[in-house]
Amino acid sequence: MKAWRQRNRVLFRWLAASAWLMLIGSLVLSRVVSSQAWLFGVLGGMAFAVYLTFRLSGPGWIENWQQGVWGEQSTAKALRPLERLGWVVLHDLPAGRGNVDHIAIGAGGVFLLDSKRLGGSATVTDGILTVERFGDSDLQYTHPGPGHLLGLARETHDRVRAATRLSQWVTPVMVMWGDFPQRLVEDRCVYLHGDELAAWLASQPQRIAPNRVGQVAEAVKAAWKPVLADAG
Repeated sequence: MKAWRQRNRVLFRWLAASAWLMLIGSLVLSRVVSSQAWLFGVLGGMAFAVYLTFRLSGPGWIENWQQGVWGEQSTAKALRPLERLGWVVLHDLPAGRGNVDHIAIGAGGVFLLDSKRLGGSATVTDGILTVERFGDSDLQYTHPGPGHLLGLARETHDRVRAATRLSQWVTPVMVMWGDFPQRLVEDRCVYLHGDELAAWLASQPQRIAPNRVGQVAEAVKAAWKPVLADAG
């Protein structure tokens, strides 16, 4: 948001100057024509409100990014109880054009987590995630996230194997914050509501011996180390 404002600083200066001039002008006119003071007050207030709305709102892509950040923060908070139980959680790993939100490693295995705050009601049918906006079926769309998430899980598996020769399956999980009535759907990609995340991970059958969790976590870190170094 700061960078966007900086790029448009000239426009913001003109808007701010115009808003202040209209506000001051409305105050002066309200004293000169006292019978219309309320009208000039409304016009001055509207001018300043338009400026503030434009400055604070930002373009849609920034708002979408902010929604994603909120989802990641919610997932990180949900994972903290597991970290206290010995799980290792990695956050925000760069991956080409995007990033891996979280990787959780514990006795239940390795889980690649993608956080989503979807602007509508989410439903999973036959492995396809659809989102319906405003309760209107005409405004529903198919979310492309699951395919991307499966690819990242395979990439993580391949990176771990190439770096350490350790073949450890990576389970892709889409963590949804918002309206998801099904709460949990287990498919090639697991879909679950964020409120169910910690309990679901804790309930997974043991796939890694507790004394090897640290070793596997180090293997995952080593697998992503070249990417982290390039990003740095």
